[in-house]
Amino acid sequence: MHIDLTGVLRRGLTVAAVAASITLAFAACNDSVSIDPQRDRTPPTLSLTALGGRADTVIAFTTQASDNLGLKTIHVQAVGAVGFVYDTVFTSAVTDIQLPFTLFSSRSVPPGTPVIVTATAIDGAGNTSGIDTLRLATGNLPPPEVRILSPFSGSSAVVGKSILVTVMGKTALKVSALGLFTTGPVVLTDSVLFSSPLADSITMQDTVAIPLNAAPGTLTLTPFLRDSLGQRAVGPSITITVQTPAQVNSVPVVNQYCIGNSLFDNACGHAKRVEVTDTVHVEADDPSGISQLGYEVRSTPGGPIDDTQTFLATGQLTFQPHRFSMNLPYTTFPTIAYIQVFAQNSNGVRAYAKLSNGVDRIDTVTVVAGVTRPLPFGGQVADALYHSGKDRLYLTNIAKNQVEVFNLADSSFKAPVIVGSRPWGIAVWPRDRAGTMGDTLLVANSGGTQISYIDLNAGLSGSGAEVYRYLLPNIIVYTITTQTSGTSGLPIRVRTKYDFSDRPQYIGATCIAPGGSCTGAGEVVLTYSTTPTPGQPGPFSSRNGTLRWENLTRGFAAGGSLDRHTSHYFYEQAVGQLGARGDTLEIVRYDANGIDSVIIVPFIDPVTLTSTVVRIQELAFRDTTFVRNSGNFRRSVFGEGGSVINSRALLYDVDRGFDPTYWWIDKGVSPSADVTDFIANTSATMKGVAINFDGTLSAIRADSTYLLNSALRLMGGLGTTASNAGLDFHPQNTGINSFPTTTRLLFAASSEPLIEIYDTNCYLKVGSIPIKDPIIGPIKAAYRVSTGQLVLVGATARGVVIAQLPNTFTTTCP
Repeated sequence: MHIDLTGVLRRGLTVAAVAASITLAFAACNDSVSIDPQRDRTPPTLSLTALGGRADTVIAFTTQASDNLGLKTIHVQAVGAVGFVYDTVFTSAVTDIQLPFTLFSSRSVPPGTPVIVTATAIDGAGNTSGIDTLRLATGNLPPPEVRILSPFSGSSAVVGKSILVTVMGKTALKVSALGLFTTGPVVLTDSVLFSSPLADSITMQDTVAIPLNAAPGTLTLTPFLRDSLGQRAVGPSITITVQTPAQVNSVPVVNQYCIGNSLFDNACGHAKRVEVTDTVHVEADDPSGISQLGYEVRSTPGGPIDDTQTFLATGQLTFQPHRFSMNLPYTTFPTIAYIQVFAQNSNGVRAYAKLSNGVDRIDTVTVVAGVTRPLPFGGQVADALYHSGKDRLYLTNIAKNQVEVFNLADSSFKAPVIVGSRPWGIAVWPRDRAGTMGDTLLVANSGGTQISYIDLNAGLSGSGAEVYRYLLPNIIVYTITTQTSGTSGLPIRVRTKYDFSDRPQYIGATCIAPGGSCTGAGEVVLTYSTTPTPGQPGPFSSRNGTLRWENLTRGFAAGGSLDRHTSHYFYEQAVGQLGARGDTLEIVRYDANGIDSVIIVPFIDPVTLTSTVVRIQELAFRDTTFVRNSGNFRRSVFGEGGSVINSRALLYDVDRGFDPTYWWIDKGVSPSADVTDFIANTSATMKGVAINFDGTLSAIRADSTYLLNSALRLMGGLGTTASNAGLDFHPQNTGINSFPTTTRLLFAASSEPLIEIYDTNCYLKVGSIPIKDPIIGPIKAAYRVSTGQLVLVGATARGVVIAQLPNTFTTTCP
């Protein structure tokens, strides 16, 4: 065997090291060319396969070749980020072989730079395998991808008409240009240049005109893209047959249509569940030109049409796509409907989409509640809030550092509001105990230690604008124990420091409301959980956060007050002694300026000469700990996250205030006895929490859903599924005897594409709401004053579902 390792070096890259473990079975081989008509005419087979899980500078793949009699040569070549040529000649009969290759790129090459590998094999009779191509990229990133989505290869066109071409490009290095070039009857190159901010995936449409004097034949279209580094990638070509008008006597063909799906990335399909405003994407092909596209919806096959639309085209394009937004008249869900699509050519010939046997295609779909919208620029929703005064939904996008704004009036996203790093929890500034919302939103920036204030009346876009960032304090916990000195033998005090992360995660807004008003003499108290980091001291690992509250009114007015009641660290649930060990607690608040400090829990109070003993391991909570506030802004509920049983739940009541004698004890925090009672009654893992309007009833989502009163006493359980987290009360629910009975409800996500409805008095499921996809995140329920409807919001795999439903759900329980 002869191995030629002549390297083709590019961009300062090194020749690859070839790892080839080859076991050869040697036998005689005749290299002469036979003219025997019975000679071997079976070509060898060859395939390239990428190997993952390697270092960022490594490009690894295997070449697998085989032949019925014997291979003669294999040729492998790589171009792009790595330049490489490999040739081998077999001098003995080898019928099957696998060659592994490991190529190394320079560290100066940007991640995502493409590498194109090609390989061929020839057998002893001169038969060739053809070329196999493998597209790779450096940095363990996917290679760039560019392709023509429409029309399809093999379509026809007529001289004097035009072809509408849709091109999709995708690259980790961002798409700076997208285009195509043609050969055959029409020769052209065209592209679109994109400006910053560049996207990593994008589509474009281009029109290829075929002149009247063009010669009939095969038109080849090839897509290409350029990334932000100027590197060019070419995609697979398609062919179009160009004909003269005399050759055409055609019927339009609906070659693709999608119901309830996005065409992007060629994800065209027929959803079995659709929403009333879902999309129908139709594509048709006819050499004579497409003049019309449309759809028809019926509630019975062959019955009257309930909804239809027709798109009128010029007839000049031989391939025509169009996307319709349906306006189905159904208000009862689920409803079965039947959909057909059609096309008409410029000669007036109409045809419906066909099945493979030539019969007209009719799709049966289930119409369900809600409107599903993807986030405009992608990302991930962490939390959501509906503001009744603005009639808008606000969603924190943790991946994009912004708050998405969805307008219910026209079911569309508006300009987002830029906030701090990794926004997570969201709450509204309280105005009064009647549940009136202020015009300021509070957003927890979990990537920092601030709370963003969004003024909903500011900004040029009407979405609102961030106007302030409240800097949260650094709260440090100390424990003091008495130990025997190893040198003197005398008892000494040991002060141990526990510095937890101060980064906020979930938040809930409460307010001190003299006379029922949170303004004027009122004070806004923001409850929140913190997200942990690996830098926390033992025994508190990166899985342990904390619970706190911050009096925003006092802190803002003082600009960083030394008032000991501006901040509070929740320790009350840990009060008590564990075995023979007693840890005395001390907590110090350090202002965000890093200078001023104040003791918020004393080691020994100089007046009462008392101190607080705690079980140290119960001072922290697992990540992620959920927080929700009641609709009247009096109470907050907390649920310890994680997949461990015996998770804790707490309640906070802002009206109870501090103990008048022991000023550091907040009587509003659930005491230790209440917390341990909850654990004994449930032994649960938590996936989500909810609290009703007045805070008299809370819900903990676990293996089922547990309902608790304001003392954490278990009231009953709901038979919800264990795999979902989302749940919320009816926005006007005021307890187990809530009146009218239409408010005595709780809404819960299901493992099926449903929102289940439960009665919070008899603990039974009393209804369900069919939706398009299962909810995989939180659920928020709100009352829309302008229409008298309920608004239910949930996160699904496709985006955000918003269901607007009549506020007429009833319970079957007495």
